[in-house]
Amino acid sequence: MHLIANIFFHSLLSLTHTPHTYHFVVVCIIHLGSNFIDSMSLKLLGLVGLAVFSLVAPVSPRSIPFTGKRFPVLEDIDQSLSVPGFQFRRAKPFALSPVERKVQNHLGIRRLPSRGPTKPSRSAAALLGQIQRDNGAGSGYENVTSVSHYAVEYAVQAVFNGIPVSLVVDSGSADTWIRASNFACKGSLNETVSEQLCALGPSFPGNFTGRPIPDQHFSIKYGDGEGVQGRLGHMDVEFAGVTVLHQEVALASQGTWRGNNVTSGIFGLAYPSLTSAYWGNDLDSNNQYNSVPYSPLFTSMVIDGLIEPYWAIAMARNSSLGSISVGGMPPVDLTKSAYDSTPILIADIIHRDDTAWQPSFYTVVPKGFHFGHAITNGEYPFILDTATSLIYLPPNLAEVVNSQFNPPATYIWYYGSYFTSCDAIPPSFGVQIEQTIFWVNPKDLLNKEERDPETGLCQTGISNGGSGPYILGATFLTNVVVSMNIGSGLVEFWSHEFY
Repeated sequence: MHLIANIFFHSLLSLTHTPHTYHFVVVCIIHLGSNFIDSMSLKLLGLVGLAVFSLVAPVSPRSIPFTGKRFPVLEDIDQSLSVPGFQFRRAKPFALSPVERKVQNHLGIRRLPSRGPTKPSRSAAALLGQIQRDNGAGSGYENVTSVSHYAVEYAVQAVFNGIPVSLVVDSGSADTWIRASNFACKGSLNETVSEQLCALGPSFPGNFTGRPIPDQHFSIKYGDGEGVQGRLGHMDVEFAGVTVLHQEVALASQGTWRGNNVTSGIFGLAYPSLTSAYWGNDLDSNNQYNSVPYSPLFTSMVIDGLIEPYWAIAMARNSSLGSISVGGMPPVDLTKSAYDSTPILIADIIHRDDTAWQPSFYTVVPKGFHFGHAITNGEYPFILDTATSLIYLPPNLAEVVNSQFNPPATYIWYYGSYFTSCDAIPPSFGVQIEQTIFWVNPKDLLNKEERDPETGLCQTGISNGGSGPYILGATFLTNVVVSMNIGSGLVEFWSHEFY
C-alpha cells in the first residue's frame, strides 16, 4: 500500500499543468479512494486532497506548492486612496530578516536617444492620459506625447543561453521578452509591414533550451497600440552577474512596436502579480481568464535564493553614470546621503477591457512638497516611473510651483507642459518622504534640451497631472537612489542630488 501511494504521489508531481491534466488527476483520485479507502489512512487522504488543490492552480514550478518557497503577494485594496480608474494595494512583506546592503550585482544603464516623432507609449504619463480621458477625469497629461522627450528609455544587457542582448528596463511590466529570429512587424490593422518600422534591435540568433512550452503563448499590449506576441520557453539567463537556470522567458515572433534600433526586448521589473502568459496557441488571444501565472526573472532570483529580495536603481544626468542592481546596491557613495522609506503601494488599473494592457506601477504617498518658502501637505498617490521624464503634480500645486520660477513659467496647451525663459531661476523644490525631504537639483527643474521653436522658451520639470495618479519621473529620480525592497514591502530612498 505504501509503495502504491508513493508511486501515485510521484506521478502527481510529474504531471504537466494543462486543463486536460486536471481532469485526469481528479478522476484518478476518486477512483483510488473508492478502491483503497479501507486500507488508506485518513492522513494519506488528506495529503492527496492537498495535492489536488495544488494542481488545480496553474503555477510555476518555482512558486510554492512543491518547493516550500513563497511568492511576494499583495494585501487588500487600500480604501483610503481614491483615484478614478485605479485601485491601490499595499505590498505585503516577503522576508522576515533585514536585507544585507552591499555594492554588488550591478550593471550600467544607458539612456537612449529620444525616438523623434513617435509617441512615448510605454511611459506612465502616456497611459494615464488615456485612462483620465476614458474616465472623464480632468485634463492632465492631455498632450503628453507632443514632445518626444517626455518619455525616456534606459538600456541594459542580459545574457540568454550565452548570447548577450540589449533590453529596455521597464518597471511597469513584469515579463522579460526578446525578439525572435522570425519576428514579423505588424501595422495597426495587423498587416505585415517592413521590420524597419518596428525599429527593434538585432534578432536573437538562439532558441529555447528544448522545445517551447506546449499549449501556451505570450501576449502583451502596452499603451497606444504597442504590443508583441510569441511563444514561451526556458533559457539560462544571466543579469548583473546573477544566473537563473531554466528561466521562463518569451521569444516575440510578431508585434507592433516603436523601437530605438538598439534594444531587442524588455526586462520587466514590475511586481510579480502580473505576467502575460496564456493558455492556447492563438497568439492574438489574451483574455485574463486564460492567464497562466509564472515566476518572472527577478522573482526567480529571489525565490531561488540567489539574491536578497530587492532591486535598486541610480539614474544619472550623464547616461554613462547610471546603474541598476539586483540583490545589491549600485556603486554610489551614499555615506552622507539622507535616507527614508515608505510602504510600497501597487497602482492597478480597473474597469478596463479584459484584453487591455494591465500594468502594475510602484507607487508611494509623499507626505508633502517643499518649494520656495512654501510647504504643502496632502497625501496623493505618486507613481515612480523611470520611463517618464517630468514630475506631474496636482493641478493647483503644479501651477503654484511653476509661478515661482523667475520669470514665472506659463502653461502651453499644445505641449501639455510649462515653459519659461531658458535662463530662468528655478525655485527650490523637494519631495517629503515620511520625515525626510529629498531635494531636486535646480539643473533638473529646467530642461534646456526641450524648447518651443516659436517662442524659444524651455520646458520646466514640473507639470500638471490632472486627477492623478501623479508621477515622480526622471526629474526626481535622477536626484535619489531608489530601492524596491520586496522583502520589507518598502520603497527606500537615498538623496543623491549632487554628483
